[in-house]
Amino acid sequence: MFFYPSVKSLSVQLGLIGMLLLVMGAMLLGASPVRALEPSQDYWFIETLTVGDVELPAGVVIRASDPKVQPRGFLTLENQTETLLYVLSLGYKDVLVIKTPDPNYKNRVNGAHEVASYLVAPDRPANLGMEALTDLDRDLEDRNMLSFDPPPANVPIPAAQSSELLLVYDDQVLVVPFTVSYALNTNFDNGLQADQARITNTQAIVIATATQEAGISGAPGMKNNVITIGLAGVIILIIAAWVVRRRLSHRW
Repeated sequence: MFFYPSVKSLSVQLGLIGMLLLVMGAMLLGASPVRALEPSQDYWFIETLTVGDVELPAGVVIRASDPKVQPRGFLTLENQTETLLYVLSLGYKDVLVIKTPDPNYKNRVNGAHEVASYLVAPDRPANLGMEALTDLDRDLEDRNMLSFDPPPANVPIPAAQSSELLLVYDDQVLVVPFTVSYALNTNFDNGLQADQARITNTQAIVIATATQEAGISGAPGMKNNVITIGLAGVIILIIAAWVVRRRLSHRW
């Protein structure tokens, strides 16, 4: 014998379920903007790397990053020749750059690959950012600031720095000077403004869509809203489970 719940009992149950789902939906909607508004980090200063005028072997190119693209600067070394190019720490400059080479000088140059920090080949360029450059030159400092917060007003701009790249190409020792200069990052972006604009735009679209659908169909709410559809599906599943459970309990 099957038992069918009364209309009043079913209405009360549906009302409670609806209230619960509305509360859950409100919590989800309220939590989403909080996650979206989590800030990211950006640099206070824009780094501009300038390479000195040095004659390099044919096929070897050193490119500086574009400060208009990103605030963090780096150097890219490219080598389109069959001869390998080695990048060494400046700590080896004293034994490789000397006015009067000693009898063991050629052996030191030929053994440069054993102590090289980077190898540059046709299919293997080297991108040297500030972390790599400060590792090659212990006197070079990373003076930029990575932060969640924008730079304070009147923050002092770091002074420019000079350094060198120590390169070995075949039997040549090359010293390439470069400078690092700084400017205020006026486009500091921690993501908050973009997220806030996106949320505001989304809210405007939701309101416009709700108003349009209400005017067309006269029904409150948005029929095509994903959240509404999801909640409706959950309600149907809960009702079905509840009815089956009641029938089974009264059968036994």
